[in-house]
Amino acid sequence: METPINKKLKNGHTMYDWVTRKNCFPVFCMRTLCGDNKITAEEIEYLKRKNCRIALVLNDLTEAEVSSSKGALSALRAAEAAKAAGFPENRSIAIFADIKPKWSINHNWMILFAQTMKANGFIPGFIGNTDSSKNFSFDRQCSHYVKATKEIDYWGAIFMSTEPKCEAAPEIWEPYCPSSLNRKDMSLWACGKTVFDETEADDIYARDEKVLAYMWDYKEGEMDEQKTV
Repeated sequence: METPINKKLKNGHTMYDWVTRKNCFPVFCMRTLCGDNKITAEEIEYLKRKNCRIALVLNDLTEAEVSSSKGALSALRAAEAAKAAGFPENRSIAIFADIKPKWSINHNWMILFAQTMKANGFIPGFIGNTDSSKNFSFDRQCSHYVKATKEIDYWGAIFMSTEPKCEAAPEIWEPYCPSSLNRKDMSLWACGKTVFDETEADDIYARDEKVLAYMWDYKEGEMDEQKTV
């Protein structure tokens, strides 16, 4: 998520090429919106030429922030960063809040993050350590979130699991999930890494093709723009 996919490696390949050689042809790339390694216009253009969808991540959160009740501020920052990078609102594009593996989290922060994200034209997403033996806080608080927002379909939120790890592409969809959800509720699963030297990229898999609808596809965007001319 934090490695630019067009980064040139010491072996002469880009990270995209290396992922393709070592793993598979990437249908989408999950990239960060903020920080030193945030997605750039050049990288967006590179992915456009590769016909590769883009999934967005808010990765400049802090544990103090996600354990508070200031989820609305986090969501507004994410929405503004996405728009500044050229991603339009009201296109069902998801922005994932990256909750680090050992962090504590407040389900009220999740509720306000999701509510505000929806109000600003994006789909809320959550990435968390779904192994409750390693981080029970995420399991408990995410379950509180699910129960509190069930009647409104969780504010449309989608979820990404980071456990368990695998040595190869999973043949069966078996990500861990919070106790109030099922495996089929986990839309994405980060279960490995593709590494070269000290550079690495997360191996992230989608549950099915329907999940791709939450990622930006420039081909669809261009078609929509042509229809409005």
